[in-house]
Amino acid sequence: MTDRGTLLAAKIAAGAVGVLALLALAFVWNEARDEVFYLCGNFAPGVTEQSVMTQLDTANLLQVERSENVITVDSLFTLGLHTCVIEIDQTGVVTHAAFH
Repeated sequence: MTDRGTLLAAKIAAGAVGVLALLALAFVWNEARDEVFYLCGNFAPGVTEQSVMTQLDTANLLQVERSENVITVDSLFTLGLHTCVIEIDQTGVVTHAAFH
């Protein structure tokens, strides 16, 4: 191969690697969003906090933050664009959960 041919092959390879990296990133982003969305749908009023935490422990891509009466769930992979906010009353029962 000539120098020109080698350079062209390197550019094509670099482009292919870039496209594959973007596809992998899009796949992981979508999986993280799906985890937040589908788990959030499980937290209807009346579900216990223990059940919420048990379900959240099954997730692979989530971050869970707890304050006194609120559990916030998101993922680093979605850059905080998709969150689930779960409100818990004093008895340990979900009063409201919303996907944002």
